[in-house]
Amino acid sequence: MFIERSAGKIRFARTVFVLAGLLPCAAVAAWALHLRSPGHREAVREAWQAGLGVPVRVAAIEHVRPGVVRARDLELLVPESPRALTVPVLEVETGATEVRIRVERLECGVEGARLLAAVAGEWLGRAARFPRNCVIDIADFSWAGAVRDAESAAGAAPARLRVECVSQGGSRAIRAVLEGPTGGADEVRVVRLEGDGNGAGGERIEVTGAAAASLPVPILMAFARGTPVEGLDLGPEAVATGSLRAHCDRGRWSGAVDGRIERVDLAACVAPLQTRASGEATVVVRQLEWADGRLVGCELDCRAGRGRIEQRFLDGLVSTLGCRAGSAFRVLTGGRDRGFDAAGCLVRIDGRGVELLSAAALGGALAVADGLALVEPPVGIVPAERLAWFLAPPGAVYAPSAGPGAWLMGIMPRAAQAERPGGRGGF
Repeated sequence: MFIERSAGKIRFARTVFVLAGLLPCAAVAAWALHLRSPGHREAVREAWQAGLGVPVRVAAIEHVRPGVVRARDLELLVPESPRALTVPVLEVETGATEVRIRVERLECGVEGARLLAAVAGEWLGRAARFPRNCVIDIADFSWAGAVRDAESAAGAAPARLRVECVSQGGSRAIRAVLEGPTGGADEVRVVRLEGDGNGAGGERIEVTGAAAASLPVPILMAFARGTPVEGLDLGPEAVATGSLRAHCDRGRWSGAVDGRIERVDLAACVAPLQTRASGEATVVVRQLEWADGRLVGCELDCRAGRGRIEQRFLDGLVSTLGCRAGSAFRVLTGGRDRGFDAAGCLVRIDGRGVELLSAAALGGALAVADGLALVEPPVGIVPAERLAWFLAPPGAVYAPSAGPGAWLMGIMPRAAQAERPGGRGGF
């Protein structure tokens, strides 16, 4: 017996079989081509750019697995700067309530630090724009321009950075932990609270940090925008260690700092005074406390090795700050520089004024040359206004209304009585 077969039915069955097998394959292939197309890459770039609020460039996009996107040669463009923060390889895993970002390697400079600080500020202040928590893991992190010691250069383990951005209720916080190659960890926490922490209105920002490894001071200044130290220039090679505790209520900062700053460039420090200098210094911050944007107490131990300074700077120390001329002090004309073998002082500032004391190794002087004292500290406490006058730029007549002097007048401790200096000396 033969089974009756129809040519039409056979063709129909074959067509259905081919379509059922080829159409899904064609759809998957088309979707794969779409994911690798320039249009899709541009759509992802625009979404990331809108989320971060900064221009973004990306060379390639890969979909590793569902919910995970890998970007290659990602660039975050720094506003008003020709430079960009470049990330060679980045993976983004998006969940319902959290975004996880993994980066293989990142080198961050001053411009990149400003960009990251701006993005962090946006995340803390705009919950509607950033509704998800975020965790960032960077396997190999370094600061651009930072000098690594011989052990690190010899192939020690890279530093690992982990950043956690977490929100709970109306509060949002960022915690960054940098684990060094030797096992130590530097940590910074920034918390934004609704209210002042006691149930009152307004908002409060709390910052705590500790750095055991040397951090470039220009990087720290990039993160200090909006604080009293914004714009402070200690030179491109200056590095700092120490701890910070601060909080901001209704735009006014209070807190305390202690630590050590090395490789301070004297030329950068006196540049706002239109004065020449050369040499390096080390500053030990024994105490630095401020409240509502003004200093409460300060004690700095400053030491410098061999260097040079303009004679008129020494003139100002004597005529404006009340220092005493040493046996090697002599007035020179023409703005000539004076060399010194060592310099240093202990600076104490509080509500009484400014106290300058000689470093222990200088035999009672503030600076020595050829074994003789150039300048000796003043007798007693100097009113804070005199220090502001000393740091005022040339040409100030009635008050230090510009430069470091004006900045100091705004942050110095309030005194019941302030004495106006009798002369302007070289300034």
